[in-house]
Amino acid sequence: MYRPREQARGQKLPAIVAVHGGPTGQWFRGFDPYAQFLADSGYVVIEPNIRGSTGYGTKFRDMALKDWGGADLEDVACAAEYLRRLPYVDPERIGIFGGSYGGYMTFMAVSKKPEHWKAAVAWVGITDLPKLYEKSMEHFKYYFRQQMGDPEKDADLWRERSAIHFANNVNARLLMVHGVNDPRCPVEQSRLFRDRLAALGRREGVDFEYAEFADEGHGSSDIQQKIRTYHLLADFMQRNL
Repeated sequence: MYRPREQARGQKLPAIVAVHGGPTGQWFRGFDPYAQFLADSGYVVIEPNIRGSTGYGTKFRDMALKDWGGADLEDVACAAEYLRRLPYVDPERIGIFGGSYGGYMTFMAVSKKPEHWKAAVAWVGITDLPKLYEKSMEHFKYYFRQQMGDPEKDADLWRERSAIHFANNVNARLLMVHGVNDPRCPVEQSRLFRDRLAALGRREGVDFEYAEFADEGHGSSDIQQKIRTYHLLADFMQRNL
C-alpha cells in the first residue's frame, strides 16, 4: 500500500489498484517507480499479489492455471472493495492500472467487474485469447496452452476469459496504450477492443482514449519513453479519477 505523504484532515483521496504482469509476477517491498509516482501525485495505490502470483509457494502460483480472469479477477475486485472501506479513500474514485498481464486484468476488470471502477489504464494488454494464440510464436503458444489449456478443446473457456466479448459492460473511462512493435502482446489486441467499443457506439476521446507508440515494443527501457508513459498516466487519471 502506498499513500501520499501529506493529506489534509478529513480528505478523501482517489485510489488505484495496480495489477502486476506475469501472470506469475509478484509485488514485493522495494522501489516501484509507478507506485511512487502515483502516490506523489495524490493517489492511494494498492498492489495485490493475486492468486497466480509467485512468492507464496507453487500451490498459490498455480491457482490461476486454466483460470485467467477467474479467481485472480476476484482478488482484484476484493482489492477495490478494501480500498473503498478505508476512511481516507473516496469510495467513488477507484481506478485500475496494469501492463501486460496486468493490462489483460484491467480489460477483464472493466468489462466483467464494471461496478468497481471510475477510470482504467490498460497498458500493452490482451483482450482476445484465441486471436492472441493465432498470432503468437510457437514458444508463446506452448506457454498459453500450459496456462489456459487447448484453444480448441477449451474454446468456451478461452472465449469466456476474453474481455472483447464483454466490452458492452464497460462503464469506466478507459485509456488503452500499446507499442506497435510488441511481440508478446501484439498491438492488434488493443486495436480489437478499441474497434469493438467504437462499434458499440462509444466515442474515442469522449468515452475512451487510445494511444499507440510506433517506437515501442512490450514496454520500454528508454527513459524518455518511460517519462512519456508517466505523463500519459498522470494526465488521464487527473482528468478522469
